[in-house]
Amino acid sequence: MLKSVIRKYFFLTFSSLFTLLIFSFFMIHIFFGDRSLWKVFELNNDISIAKKELVELLDNRIKISSEIDLLRSNNLDSDIISEISQKTLGLIHTDQILIKIPK
Repeated sequence: MLKSVIRKYFFLTFSSLFTLLIFSFFMIHIFFGDRSLWKVFELNNDISIAKKELVELLDNRIKISSEIDLLRSNNLDSDIISEISQKTLGLIHTDQILIKIPK
């Protein structure tokens, strides 16, 4: 009689422990595995960052394309050439005033 009670207690304890281990194993994989909820949130964050970078790059491309169109020989704009030379070479004309703003 005592042996059967000990067997039942051991079996219930062992089965409860085994069930807890299986449950914790699956919960860890659900939240922290390779295809987990955590990875889904990280990937969504990476996608939103990449979309922002794409928008910035497309805006920069449009800006550069418009500058290239202004520099083509058929519609050469002297203002854009003057602006580019002032930026790259630091040139100013005699009628312009240079104001240095310290950072």
